[in-house]
Amino acid sequence: MANEHLNLFSLENSDYIYADYNATFPVSDNVKESILEVLSKQVLNPSSLHRKGQEARRILQDARDNIRSAIGVPSNKEIVFTSGATEANSLVMKGIAGFQHVISAVEHPSILNSACNPHIIPVNQGGIVDLLALERILSELKGNRVIVSVMMANNETGVVQPVKEIAEIAHKFETIYHTDAAQSVGKIKVNMEDLGMDLLTLSAHKFGGIAGSGVLIFNKDLVIEPIIVGGGQEKGLRGGTENIVAIAGLSAALQSISNLLSKMDEIKELRDQLECELLNLASGIKIFGKNSKRLPNTSLIYMPGVKSDVQLMHFDLNNIAVSNGSACSSGKVEPSHVLLAMGATREQAECSIRVSIGPQTKPQDIRKIVDCWYNIYEKNILGK
Repeated sequence: MANEHLNLFSLENSDYIYADYNATFPVSDNVKESILEVLSKQVLNPSSLHRKGQEARRILQDARDNIRSAIGVPSNKEIVFTSGATEANSLVMKGIAGFQHVISAVEHPSILNSACNPHIIPVNQGGIVDLLALERILSELKGNRVIVSVMMANNETGVVQPVKEIAEIAHKFETIYHTDAAQSVGKIKVNMEDLGMDLLTLSAHKFGGIAGSGVLIFNKDLVIEPIIVGGGQEKGLRGGTENIVAIAGLSAALQSISNLLSKMDEIKELRDQLECELLNLASGIKIFGKNSKRLPNTSLIYMPGVKSDVQLMHFDLNNIAVSNGSACSSGKVEPSHVLLAMGATREQAECSIRVSIGPQTKPQDIRKIVDCWYNIYEKNILGK
């Protein structure tokens, strides 16, 4: 059964190499089966009192139970379903009134763009937040109500933050701590009770579910106002009929978390092989966050002088899916704020790509990624 949970979808083109797991994790077969089962039963509105409605309500409760089990959610926490981590993050930033915001310089745009006049915690060149700066900021804000929001692992670099220490510092200053764990679940061990944060957000499509379902977990005594109002669903915090199909998929994906984690040592070996070969092949390249604790599947690689979109097109023409470290807004590609916060130059930020691999990645895929990368390097840097 363990292998069955990791039997991920196969792309029609067997030569296609998918190395963009941090964007969306491929949907696993057990998730597909769970979704099809829900659809075949024609499970309806969980707010309805009839039998079909109560079947839907049981799916919601089972999903909450699976969340508690999978990531160690203590009994003093509530669990609310959202459309994804972006909405859940916005609910934290916009739904908790009267709090000042302290966030890291490398947060996801859903935190950066929803925080109100935030105090920014700088990061070092390895992408790790400056804990002394955090203490200094919280000391200056003493007497105010404060939310500290620092993501567990960065979506671009894979750098993992010292979240347990951050939670301890936040609580020392009697503030509350939120972490965006969207990239962490399924890649590293996450136990909310052990790590000590007050709020946590996650997204199903980052660990094998489908897009359209996310979660906010928070202390029961915390007052949160809804940003989507409606019929009082999800404890009054998220109006609108719950997405039962996506939530059933999230629930099924969570049952595969331990199996995914068991694959991460192999995945890290492949990631390290990729980086070692590239560093031996070319000079002037850089792996961002290489000396920091990182997600085992993530590499953010700088190729001097070659814009990321040029690299991406070349990879795509060779049936390899990777991504860049830039955020695209209104059609304009801006340099990655994450890399700039880490001290990278604008040129480095514009010439970096992210390779994020997963359970389907094979040693021969790494070989092809390395060869393709070097072909770009030869053509654009060496002029061959």
